[in-house]
Amino acid sequence: MFEAMRRRARKRVLFAFSIMLAVAGSVLSCAGALATPAAAGKGATEVTLTQGASLPGVSVAMPAVGLSLEYPVMATDLGAGACPAPALVSALTQLGSPPISLAGDSQDMTVPEGALSGAPSSWETATLYTLRASFWSQLHCLLSDTHDPLTVGLNLKTGQPAWTAQIVAGAQSAATNGLAFSLGNEPDLYMLPNYSALAHPAANEEALQVGLYLQLASAMEPLLGGAPVIGPELAAPSRWQHELPRVIAQLHLATVGVHAYPLTACVTPKAATVGGLLTQYAADEPQKLAAVVVAADAAGVPAIISEANSVSCGGVAGVSDSPASAVWAVRFVLSALKTGFQEVRFHFSGDPYDPFVVQGETVLKRPLDYALAALNQWLPVGASLRTVKGVRGLVATSVTTPAGQTLLILDNEHARAQKVVVRKATGVRVETISPALAGVQSSQLRARRGRVKLTLPANSVVALTATSG
Repeated sequence: MFEAMRRRARKRVLFAFSIMLAVAGSVLSCAGALATPAAAGKGATEVTLTQGASLPGVSVAMPAVGLSLEYPVMATDLGAGACPAPALVSALTQLGSPPISLAGDSQDMTVPEGALSGAPSSWETATLYTLRASFWSQLHCLLSDTHDPLTVGLNLKTGQPAWTAQIVAGAQSAATNGLAFSLGNEPDLYMLPNYSALAHPAANEEALQVGLYLQLASAMEPLLGGAPVIGPELAAPSRWQHELPRVIAQLHLATVGVHAYPLTACVTPKAATVGGLLTQYAADEPQKLAAVVVAADAAGVPAIISEANSVSCGGVAGVSDSPASAVWAVRFVLSALKTGFQEVRFHFSGDPYDPFVVQGETVLKRPLDYALAALNQWLPVGASLRTVKGVRGLVATSVTTPAGQTLLILDNEHARAQKVVVRKATGVRVETISPALAGVQSSQLRARRGRVKLTLPANSVVALTATSG
């Protein structure tokens, strides 16, 4: 009897303690969305803005981030007029006129205007997406103002050569600052016919799948007018890991592009949470694809993550459109660049993970958009970045711009605030991306006796640059 009472009492104490921890964690996660001045108390981490700047770095050879849009999303965003809304032009310009891909699942379902006539003859033709006649001229109007490079995804899975020729001609008429093509979307997910034993995978399925893909893609390639090819746009590159060098060589790929989503709303929705998005697992997803970089390096071509976002299957409302998605994006891009990828293109599908939403004449920006704009400012083409080791309690990245300016990015991965002292500084500009507030919060702090003291909020990323005080 006494033992049972003691167990119940212990459970009540543990339950009360767990509630206290949960409340404390909640307060810590929401406290101080902006890095603020702080007293340099016990436990403060000391850094200098030039820390690690002399170490070998990774060159930023391409825009750090780009965009990947489904065809129907782009068509909707272009609107009904001859040219899109000025707000869309402004949104792309503020992002640095990043590379744009027309891609995603709709790539293998899109046909040119006039390709289909009469009633659909099958389920397959009934689900195809037809581009309107004005699509390419509207896109040309947009790109004439923004000068974004363009990659156009071609329908390999359900397409026909005549359709490909029409899409290529339309793309050539629209592009104003470079044009590339990709041949099919996620061909590693295409199903092979196996009529003799439908319940069992075909023997040597990877080689058969790659062989069929190469046969069809090689037949499409002569229609591209010599334009560069990006691909093979794999959903899970490990499936074709052994065959990837053959694909790169046979299709003469100018850029190796693969897809990456750390979380999924289709298979493991319970993991697709704000907490899951802020884990090291979600941030470090590009490191799992290092073999792709190795294959691309061996062929002498760059590798990019040509489609990415926080949660596959369109994302999750309250997660993919939350301020935490901005923190994740900064971590994800830095991980990709340090792994050897030269660019990350963020996907739009008309779902919660889209960086922004066009509604008529206006553009509604989500937290992710602000992170992408910050990344292209922090990581300009020609810069170099490197990991700074030995910064206690923080992940530190030093960036040297083409002009020789140093920027220090500090990542507080913990659920508690972190005090920082910046030494040998007269003043510091602080840009903070936090899971508690949307946007980039900026401030300037002045030094006292050559030191600037600040507090980094929980689970936040800050970029520090020197000012005159």
